[in-house]
Amino acid sequence: MNHKFTIAFLLSIFLISCQEESHLSGRVQISMVKGQQRFTIDGAPYTIKGLSGSSHLKEAALIGANTIRTYDTIGLEAILDTAHKYGLMVVAGIWLPKSNQAWLYKNDKQSEKLGKELAALGRKYQKHPALLSWCLGNELIFYDLYDLSFSRTYNMLLDSLRSNDPNHPIGTAFANFGKKAAINFSLKIKDLDYLLINTFGRLRELEKDMEALEFLYSKPFLIGEFGENGPWETEWTSWGAPLEPSSSNKVKMLKKRFSELPVDHPNYLGAMVFNWGWRQEQTQTWFNVFSAKGEKNALYYYLSEKYGKPIEQEIPKVDTLLLDGKANANEFLFESDEQHRAEVKLAKMDSKFKIEWSIRTEDWYFIKADTPPALEGLVKDPNLSSIKFNCPPKPGPYRLFVKVSDSLGNFASANLPFYVVQ
Repeated sequence: MNHKFTIAFLLSIFLISCQEESHLSGRVQISMVKGQQRFTIDGAPYTIKGLSGSSHLKEAALIGANTIRTYDTIGLEAILDTAHKYGLMVVAGIWLPKSNQAWLYKNDKQSEKLGKELAALGRKYQKHPALLSWCLGNELIFYDLYDLSFSRTYNMLLDSLRSNDPNHPIGTAFANFGKKAAINFSLKIKDLDYLLINTFGRLRELEKDMEALEFLYSKPFLIGEFGENGPWETEWTSWGAPLEPSSSNKVKMLKKRFSELPVDHPNYLGAMVFNWGWRQEQTQTWFNVFSAKGEKNALYYYLSEKYGKPIEQEIPKVDTLLLDGKANANEFLFESDEQHRAEVKLAKMDSKFKIEWSIRTEDWYFIKADTPPALEGLVKDPNLSSIKFNCPPKPGPYRLFVKVSDSLGNFASANLPFYVVQ
């Protein structure tokens, strides 16, 4: 075993033995209730029916959800007030840069300034009735065992927040239960009350991942994000474009994920479905329960069943999307200006459905911001279920989208990537 690692390992054992019991004594606590860790509010156990996202709060309450998660403090007061209006609790995220960002973690002036801001934040919201807990940083990627500047700054920020809000637990979010992050946090960040774990395709391996390091780092945990496979863990084409399931198939995947939640683990606090709202992530439809216009897809209605307030409504459902009668995207290597045919097959066709087709450049650099604009003039009769389209003149990766919507504010979506070779 590496000498440095041996020293670090022995040090970790010593530090674990020195860990204190939970110091929480405020309105919200994390307590062992009948053999399982639970959030408690004024002493009463709280069962989370969670959604990661901070928009559409009225709709969240309508389906029976009771907890949402934010990722920063922008508009936090309005979010907390609106959440309280609809009977929701909030896991309030505080944005921090990744652990290797010297402009903050090696800059005393910047870190002290942020510490004062977090102190003020804690004082302001320590008594807000909708605040459940804080999440200090999302996926900070603390992998460097010998990085002391990040841990020193993070511990200071953590103390600033806690000293000014003793009423709420503080956690941080991991990407899966990574060994490097878990080891580093166990050695150097001592006072976190719980973990949020963002996990998708690896959810079924979570208990095994935690068990491997249980002797070193065992904390109450909340699944901070889960859902269908992300673009980084799905099947890809030969040119590196991820294949996105249709909105209808995502319901099947989410059902499976719910069955994989470690509900019997003694440290399990609950789970938050990702993403409640709309965002661009590889495509404008990948993780979204809503469209950019606020329309709802099949995931909304599935969650209404899961969270105890089922809403019965017949909505558009995509069965298959075909290009030239095929679904294997690896065959879609086309020439510039070449004409092809696409067809969407629905579970049930309705003459009132609105069908919209578009071709967009692939989000090649995974930019989580603006959706690439639809390319004009390529799709013939873009409101039919079967269309002809011309390939763009410029070589490169593209994606064909179809959206089917009804008059009641519901939609279904599917897409397929293709590549123009010349």
